[in-house]
Amino acid sequence: MTRRALVGAAMVTLVAIAPVAASAAFECPVPAPGAAPAQSQAIKAALPAGDAFADLTKLNAAVASLRSQGIGNAIIIDNLIAAYCPTVADNAALTEAQKREAVRRFAGQITRTVYGLESEDAVILDVPFPPNVIAAINARAAAEKISPEAWVAKAIARDVKVRKRR
Repeated sequence: MTRRALVGAAMVTLVAIAPVAASAAFECPVPAPGAAPAQSQAIKAALPAGDAFADLTKLNAAVASLRSQGIGNAIIIDNLIAAYCPTVADNAALTEAQKREAVRRFAGQITRTVYGLESEDAVILDVPFPPNVIAAINARAAAEKISPEAWVAKAIARDVKVRKRR
């Protein structure tokens, strides 16, 4: 699977599950098994002091350091989301929905950071869809035998061309 497909799959997964989780109480995710204890420690050690998640330069450096240690992208993403979540959970000023949205946005940001964009010209939009729209996207993509991400990109490109001609 290409890096672009992985990023797209992660983004659709994140966007698709957000509405389902919206009715539940906010809980931080537990990292999936897969990281060795030494890798988990390396991830925690790589994070700079303070709010590492607000400083993209420090976050990029942490990701580069973890990659150089041979830690896989999925493990980095999973553990960084799990490490970020408590900072959101402890913020009493946020509602449950705002906490979920903050973690969802961070998950998208860290996924883009870890996998990177294939082209400097590419831009990834992180747009939430209601469950019925996700179902329609999945059905139409399946009918065309393409990924949901490819179908959405194709539909938007087609719509932009049509509007441009008018």
